[in-house]
Amino acid sequence: MPYRHSLFAVVIATLLLFCAARAEVHLPPGFAIEVVAGPELVSEPMDLTFAPDGAAWVTGRAGDLWRIDPADHSTHRVGRVDTDVSGDRGLHGVALHPDFPKTPYLFLSYHATNHLESKYRARIARWTVVGEGAKAMLDPASEKSLVEWDGDQAGQHVGGGLLAHPTERLLYVTTGENNQNAHLREYCDDPENKAQSLRDLRGKVLRVGFDGSIPADNPFTKTAGAQGLIYTRGHRQPWALSYDAPTGLILLAENGGDLADDYDEVNRIAAGANYGWPKVFGDGWSTFSRTNHVDGFTSPWFMYKRNTGDSCVGAVIYRPSQAGGGYPAKYHGSLFYADFARKSVRSAPVDPGTNKPGASEQFLLGLTAGPLALRLGPDGALYVITHGGAPKASTNDMVARIVWKP
Repeated sequence: MPYRHSLFAVVIATLLLFCAARAEVHLPPGFAIEVVAGPELVSEPMDLTFAPDGAAWVTGRAGDLWRIDPADHSTHRVGRVDTDVSGDRGLHGVALHPDFPKTPYLFLSYHATNHLESKYRARIARWTVVGEGAKAMLDPASEKSLVEWDGDQAGQHVGGGLLAHPTERLLYVTTGENNQNAHLREYCDDPENKAQSLRDLRGKVLRVGFDGSIPADNPFTKTAGAQGLIYTRGHRQPWALSYDAPTGLILLAENGGDLADDYDEVNRIAAGANYGWPKVFGDGWSTFSRTNHVDGFTSPWFMYKRNTGDSCVGAVIYRPSQAGGGYPAKYHGSLFYADFARKSVRSAPVDPGTNKPGASEQFLLGLTAGPLALRLGPDGALYVITHGGAPKASTNDMVARIVWKP
């Protein structure tokens, strides 16, 4: 059964959290951060997406899925998924069908519990939502598995980002390369390493039909021995996808390597592209020699050095709400990206002629916990999920939005 909280209790808790957040956070003049749902409502939040009615659908790592109305902060649990939460696993990505709620499908990325002891099993599944608005619930009998793959329990980087493309009517999925950081040299030298192999779904962006089918125009459907679902390869920890309708860009926020001079990246996703991992770091340098360029890869669309941030978890291009208002014109068409380790969000202008970003500047600094998701809401505000437990519930878990209040 869904649970509800009294509006009075929610308002009091939100005000307390807002005061605490306000004391720490630094934003440009005229901006403010508002807590939409704090730890008393959501536990270990991971990702969110928006329905046409403006409600945010939020995943929790332990398997909960919530619907939150940003207007009054009312929250109810619409369902729960049994998921493996060992290591960095659990429930992660969420996407709604582009025609939702007319087509009442919801997509989730999580780790199933039916796996061997030494393995994990990643699953992308489609569910049916029954009821609308505050009465919406997942039909527990409606789950349809679209894609599954096994990985090594000892490895890191599981991905789990989802994008339901609004015009292609296809689902994009990120998968981590599942390597152990301590074995990077061995992994890099292996010609069959998971991120580069077309026979392995790990270290990829997949492109899948809403029914689990392989799209006929996927780039490797006619390559002998290749997995037809693969759309791009050469990824380490591809975290979150976003789509910019005016330009058609699909952007991927991705964690780079762990060495001091590595880079974190925002990649522009293109059919068949190879983004280089683990052979390449940054703009083409050999991962280990640091002296030789590596051919046959796609350069990052945007990157920044590890000494200024080392875990890019969200990247969106800001567009004002169709209803008007939103952020000042300076930010229209700009890239915003979030970094978990630096507990920050930065912005960078994007040249409208070339679609290339320029130098970034500080936007949000001083969060009490690292952001795990950055999304543009239909109200023209940027929404941030913070997760303070890594990996466990924390009093710093929250869904917040950054609003312009001149």
